[in-house]
Amino acid sequence: MLRNGELQHQAAYGRRIAGEAAEPSDQFRVASISKTILAVTALELVEDGVLELDAPIGSLLATRLDVSNPTRGIEAITLRHLLTHRSGFPQYENLFFRNEVASCPDAARAGFTRSLQSVAGTSFQYSNMNFCVLGILIEQVTGAPYAQVVQEEVLTPLAITSMRTAGTFDLEPGDVEHESAEGRNYMEVLAGAGAWLAAPTDLVTILNSLDASTPGTKVLEPATLEMMATITVTPPSDDDEAAGQPAPTTTSEPAPPTQGYGMGLRIFDAPPTGGTADATFGHTGTLESTHAMFVRRPAGITWAVTISGEYPASTPEIATIMDNALLLGGFADGTYRTPPPPLDDA
Repeated sequence: MLRNGELQHQAAYGRRIAGEAAEPSDQFRVASISKTILAVTALELVEDGVLELDAPIGSLLATRLDVSNPTRGIEAITLRHLLTHRSGFPQYENLFFRNEVASCPDAARAGFTRSLQSVAGTSFQYSNMNFCVLGILIEQVTGAPYAQVVQEEVLTPLAITSMRTAGTFDLEPGDVEHESAEGRNYMEVLAGAGAWLAAPTDLVTILNSLDASTPGTKVLEPATLEMMATITVTPPSDDDEAAGQPAPTTTSEPAPPTQGYGMGLRIFDAPPTGGTADATFGHTGTLESTHAMFVRRPAGITWAVTISGEYPASTPEIATIMDNALLLGGFADGTYRTPPPPLDDA
């Protein structure tokens, strides 16, 4: 846990593997927290002029994936749509978790040939496909493996050297063992959407870099940080009718949402007045034998928890446990509560 960029507490409990005690520096699966890491990398490439948020990328990637006849609507997908889960891709649970394919590129090929759930930009659907495809896009525009680009653009500037991506049954010295059923391959298929390993201290370093109000290295510009941590709201559009969706008919301006998704970030609590200084944001991650969560709270508090096993059984439970611990530790008053995640990844 960090306070104003300074480490306040770190601890590890249980076993790394049978017969070896866990250490705070051990590497855990972080599941969908990988999405935040990849989003920071993509936005750094936007700042560098390598990528554009609103340029269509579907046709470019169809060529890379050797998909000669992509499904209708793929050509309109942009980087912004991928980052905000508004591409139109369905959730694709079977593709990523039921051994239908062997790799992220295989999953992307399937996604590029099956019907979209909605027209790009018109609705939110959390999908691992968005960040699988984003990793492929980063490789296309840089000519390097996405994990190498993440290291160069994000991890090295933050002095993080031990993080890596891993396959479902990869286990190296210092890794925590996460039990996986025989024959599973979800880490290989998720890739940029969920295949990173990290220590909790690395995770809080990354999340602190997204908090403009605290000391420490920031790899993104303040305006980009603000955009990343702002809830994306799909505005009414002339395309609504074409998409088969009735246009909203409200007669007054709706209240701004207090929970939602930004760009690779879950916004757990946003102030109704707008802005991110008083917002609570981060991400969750859930896989087989894996629960992970990192959260940035107002007043300079940043925490991360990574778990191998089945308890706590959900990321909302982690949030409750951490809030109680922070209260007992004197880091917050009685109003300090992290709302549960609006949705949880599989």
